[in-house]
Amino acid sequence: MLITTLKKTASMALITGAMALAMNSFAQADPVADFYSGRTVTVVAPSGTGGSIYLYALLVSNQIGKHIPGQPDVVVESRTGGGGISGANYVNQIAPKDGTVIGELHPSSLLAPSFERTTATTQYNPTEFQWLGSAVARTYVGAAWHDVPVNSLEEMRNTPVRFGANGRGSGSYQNPTFMAHVTGAQLEIFTGYSSGGETNLAIERGEIQGRGNYYTGFLATNPDWIRDNKLKFVFKMGPDHPDLADVPAATDIVAATGNEEYMRMLKLLEAPLNVGQGFYVANEVPADRAKALREAFEAMVQDPEFLAQAETFGLEISPVSADVISDIMEDLASTPAGLANRLDQIISD
Repeated sequence: MLITTLKKTASMALITGAMALAMNSFAQADPVADFYSGRTVTVVAPSGTGGSIYLYALLVSNQIGKHIPGQPDVVVESRTGGGGISGANYVNQIAPKDGTVIGELHPSSLLAPSFERTTATTQYNPTEFQWLGSAVARTYVGAAWHDVPVNSLEEMRNTPVRFGANGRGSGSYQNPTFMAHVTGAQLEIFTGYSSGGETNLAIERGEIQGRGNYYTGFLATNPDWIRDNKLKFVFKMGPDHPDLADVPAATDIVAATGNEEYMRMLKLLEAPLNVGQGFYVANEVPADRAKALREAFEAMVQDPEFLAQAETFGLEISPVSADVISDIMEDLASTPAGLANRLDQIISD
């Protein structure tokens, strides 16, 4: 009888131990890692392959996978059109919402949903995105080719200058157009270039005489232009850059007009620049996967391998956290519609 009781006790102990082990293993399982293991994540670049926007997406696609639980494969995909609107529409409306698609912000597309003129073509709301962070907040410049016989927007009041741009929805059109409106500069802006790289080639051919662009974009794609002083910078917008200490800031140029509404419009225009090359997932992506991707992005931008590859690409890194981007989104959401539409009338003229 005693032997039977001992056997039963031992059997119960084994069963209890096995159950405890199984429960502990279940508790330690990572459903996010299980999901991503063996899958492929796509980073959507909202531009052509010839410019720095694409290079930032390529950089992230090369580096973020090892920081995502389950270490999925990661690829980059280019979706051009509408100054980034097509890419954002795809991520928000068509792409899977399971965390396997990461969107890159084309800064030009950030304001499009705020404008009456473009609301019909936008199928996304950037204030509802789940933001992962930004690789860099980027200084924007108006740049004229070195042989243009003017050195400032003021001098362009009497001398027309031809700029190139992707489309009317792009920053390459909107930012110079706003500055020309404020100052009276005669900027003739020709649209239709499919990428920053194509626009730069048009400048070299003499087809146009300059463009609006990110300063770091020039550094990434045409560093010899900077080295050889082939560009004249007539204004800068957004976060400052140490190389541009002598370039007139848009805030100073606009403040000199004494027009408070112009200053509020400028703040709205600079919001995309202060976000920079932001990355996000759609609002419907499960919160645990969005959190894992955000943590992966934060780890990636501190990774020496990421920083080293950024340097080989000629890309500057100055990360902006998801929390800071969320604060910018709150300001954007509170912008009066009337102000946004009056700005749109100026920059879409």
